[in-house]
Amino acid sequence: MKIIDTNGIAYIEPLAENSDWYCGTDYSCGDLYEAEEVYNNEGSFKSNRLIFVHHPDGKLVEPIILSENQYFGRPTQIDGIIYLMLVDFNKQIIQVFDCGDDFQNISLHVEVPLSEVRDCYNLLLKGDPLMITRQGTEDEFEVIWPKKVSFQMGETESFIFRKDNEWVFSKWIEDPDYREETVIRNSNGEIIKTIQGGIFISPTGETWILR
Repeated sequence: MKIIDTNGIAYIEPLAENSDWYCGTDYSCGDLYEAEEVYNNEGSFKSNRLIFVHHPDGKLVEPIILSENQYFGRPTQIDGIIYLMLVDFNKQIIQVFDCGDDFQNISLHVEVPLSEVRDCYNLLLKGDPLMITRQGTEDEFEVIWPKKVSFQMGETESFIFRKDNEWVFSKWIEDPDYREETVIRNSNGEIIKTIQGGIFISPTGETWILR
């Protein structure tokens, strides 16, 4: 058994399909939205930690150490480049960093005012292409950056990925038996087509419909 000293982080998950990196965090205040609530209610919180473990050698990297009132969202990897997103509640900004594929060169990719979002509920990095997205509590889907997009989605839909002008969502239904649909919308939110079956992204990046 290989011992990897994560300083208390006991769960890691694949960073992306077909990636050699796994990521994990300590969730000191829960997720990003819960950290925002603590900040709004109490004025300060302890930052979380974000680590990466490389397979198969078990190399551990903690690329950025945060200060009080800063919090990581979930990172992503696109075309071999690793992207980190954090919210700095002191400065009221969202920051995205790119880290190459080995964390040797970390640079600020984009900075967006926190005022651009209603709150941090389901504030996520998505790609390809790289986007900052948000799914609100009122079934609203938004792209915050690089180009603003906003439309209503179904009550049980979750955004999966974009392909050109097609926005692909997963939807679950219980009537009374559970089933899943794949909903494809255009940039105005209009449904182009609905496919019976759940969507699955294979480790090599292929899209499968399971039904």
